[in-house]
Amino acid sequence: MAKDGKREQAENLYVRQSMTCPQIAAELGVNDGTVYRWKADAAAQGETTDWEALRRAYNLSSRELLSIYSEGLKILILNFKKNPEMLLDPKNADSIVKHVSVLDKLNKLSNYPGAILDLIKAANQWLAENQPELKTNMEPYWDNIYQELVKSSTGKGLLA
Repeated sequence: MAKDGKREQAENLYVRQSMTCPQIAAELGVNDGTVYRWKADAAAQGETTDWEALRRAYNLSSRELLSIYSEGLKILILNFKKNPEMLLDPKNADSIVKHVSVLDKLNKLSNYPGAILDLIKAANQWLAENQPELKTNMEPYWDNIYQELVKSSTGKGLLA
């Protein structure tokens, strides 16, 4: 384990802030090679700890999330189709209702407001890779913009 939790901080900066390994090293006061080694060690442990996989998952667009969730729900529905008596169990019926509700909410996010939210994530990622200084300057604003758009998409914000 890294001293003072720096390895965990490095992972968080890489995954959630889209920082590069050299930027993380400078931020945490460690050698670039140390950050690259931590990243490689995490990748060697598998997809659930791989920083690249975690970054991709963190940056999933609402449309991608909707697609993944839809596929999972289809598998569940196919199981019920093969074995309809499973629907006699109230827990299973309730499960379907809850999943359909989640799917509906995800679908709303994947429409116009979701596209804007996806654009913000893509812009932040592009800035991280191409204009890190500008990304750093924008960092204090993205969260507020993002939160306001989420509120707007749910009808609870100033933009609604």
